[in-house]
Amino acid sequence: MGRVGSCGGHRIAGMEAKVARLIEYERGIRRAQAERLRLIAELNVDDWAVIDIGMALQLSPSNASSLVQWATRVATLFPDVLEAMEAGVISEWSAHGLVDPTEDYTPELAQKAVAKTLETAEGRCCQQLRRSVQRRLQRADPAGHARRCAGRRRGRKVELYDEDDGMAVLKSEQPVEVAQAMYTKIDRLARAEPKNGRSMDAVRADVLAALVLEEPKSAGSKALIQVTVPITALLGVDDRPGQLDAGQLIPAEVVRDLMSQPGTVFHRLLTDGAGNLLEYSPGMYRPKAEVDRFIRTRHRTCVMPCCSHPSRSCDLDHAVAWPEGKTTGTNLGPLDRRHHRYKHATKAKVTIAEDGTASIQTRWGQTYSTKPDPLDEPPF
Repeated sequence: MGRVGSCGGHRIAGMEAKVARLIEYERGIRRAQAERLRLIAELNVDDWAVIDIGMALQLSPSNASSLVQWATRVATLFPDVLEAMEAGVISEWSAHGLVDPTEDYTPELAQKAVAKTLETAEGRCCQQLRRSVQRRLQRADPAGHARRCAGRRRGRKVELYDEDDGMAVLKSEQPVEVAQAMYTKIDRLARAEPKNGRSMDAVRADVLAALVLEEPKSAGSKALIQVTVPITALLGVDDRPGQLDAGQLIPAEVVRDLMSQPGTVFHRLLTDGAGNLLEYSPGMYRPKAEVDRFIRTRHRTCVMPCCSHPSRSCDLDHAVAWPEGKTTGTNLGPLDRRHHRYKHATKAKVTIAEDGTASIQTRWGQTYSTKPDPLDEPPF
């Protein structure tokens, strides 16, 4: 049976109660996941316990070993994560997002980063929590972050492996600022190409192949990427990392190298003491390009809950439709195309506060809020 396509009011009756039941069932699953991890950690009493646990859970030896190590690490070092699962705040998947990035850090630093991120974990998805923990750890230990980045850069590579049905994957591991510039250029060229029945993904794939194999003259100039960086790091006073528009941190040394290259464009960004991007001036006229830059810098992703689609490729949506709603920071937010269509199709209501907090009221009666991450947030 196909899905019901109508969003009419007669379809909404009873949906609020059903969503409430769904949420309660999910909370029960999270409580059970927390108890399951505790039990596994308690049963891990010797080197042979993993075999007993694997047989009990019908797991292969490798899967059982991974699960036992994970449960023991969480229960031993991060009991607050299990408490958050038990309270229904996060799922086991989100617990992975919190804990997995801490592998290369000291227990003390890892615990502080996870505990601080847990304070705002409710309503955030696994990917958002993972990035938050990563940024806190990298800011707390910039020298270690730079050292690990240098090691990974030395190991950059290109790999080829086969897929089914006559396809193959060409994989290139690059420093994040290089990969982002490559993708930006591919995407820009692809959007200028006629689709001729192809999906946009297929057009990008064809553009990449043409760039590698044919070296077309239409390749264009070097792609522009946006980096937010503390002025103290830019001047060499300290080594606080810079941040790409999608949120990834890059070492200060790499930022300074990027800034020294010909053609680099600087944009002044003003932040408050907590690292939040500030509006320029409430009554000041601003050209569209400045408003666009401000919104996409303040919101690095779509404003819908748990959406990590980069704002650089989102639509800028008026919370209150223009001309009643003005083209200002308190009425504009990035929505990816899917969520933009969802908003209009279901008549969801979106409001944006002075600090960029977006609230979404759905057709089924739920209200969700998302707040943009600070640009230069202290680690703890």
